[in-house]
Amino acid sequence: MLVAAEVVIVGMGIYALGRGNRSFAAGLHRSDFAATTIAPIAAGAAPHVVVDDVESRVHIDTSNDELVHVRDLTQIHGAVFSSGKYPQLVVSRTADGVRIERPPAPSSSLDIFGFTTEAIEVQVPPSAQLEIARCAGADVRGITGGVNVHSVDGHVTLSDVDGSVDVRSDDGYVNATNVRGGRLSLVSMDGHIALQDVAVASLLATTNDGRIEGDNLNVSGTATLQTDDGPVRLHLAPDADLTIDATTRDGNISVDGTSVDRTDDAAQRTIRLGAGTGQMKVMTADGSIHIITNGEAHGL
Repeated sequence: MLVAAEVVIVGMGIYALGRGNRSFAAGLHRSDFAATTIAPIAAGAAPHVVVDDVESRVHIDTSNDELVHVRDLTQIHGAVFSSGKYPQLVVSRTADGVRIERPPAPSSSLDIFGFTTEAIEVQVPPSAQLEIARCAGADVRGITGGVNVHSVDGHVTLSDVDGSVDVRSDDGYVNATNVRGGRLSLVSMDGHIALQDVAVASLLATTNDGRIEGDNLNVSGTATLQTDDGPVRLHLAPDADLTIDATTRDGNISVDGTSVDRTDDAAQRTIRLGAGTGQMKVMTADGSIHIITNGEAHGL
């Protein structure tokens, strides 16, 4: 029965691929993929490194030899059939750094009783300017020259990062740990946002669907934290110097465990910590807001 079912599935796929007077049956073949070895590239102490591979999860770490090291961890094995070969990574030296990209994969493919691992590992000098144009999730650690990430499908994690950071995940959560610098922008279209040990001048953290959490959060300038569906829980740094405007359409607002009286289902509260120099807006359309100030005196 299993063999018959497999034959039917393959036949249906070949039929679908051959519609419109086009037949790809003759071109279908096993697509077992073995990645080629990529030699390290010298691009200076602070190269602009661009990664563009919409199919792969990208792991970024630092190198200690001022070289850019690239490993393609992609594996494709088993009964995987395609109208073309899966493309190898293309790594090239550019005028200001290194570009790492994978050409488009065959658009007509059948994956039957096979497995795939699609991932890239890249080590760059710590001062590199990192740009991940497209990926299927990313893990970035140790970069100090600036980070820009766009994940088409997959979560993004940041750790031990210093500098301007701009992250967008179309489908997946975003975590930032031990991030320092001027500007931190984290946007998720579908997933929670978590910040731990974050100290920045400017912060934007927004999600269409998910909670927002912050632990030991310190913002010296302006901040906006907003979710359309989920609670917000913030534990601010002991020396926070902020004026906080908190608003929820449906939920409670509490500061150090004390809740504000609600009007209907909505609640609004302004909290001043220290001199109230920085400006923070906290908003949720559906959920409660909990702010912890480590017992620091605050004005309402």
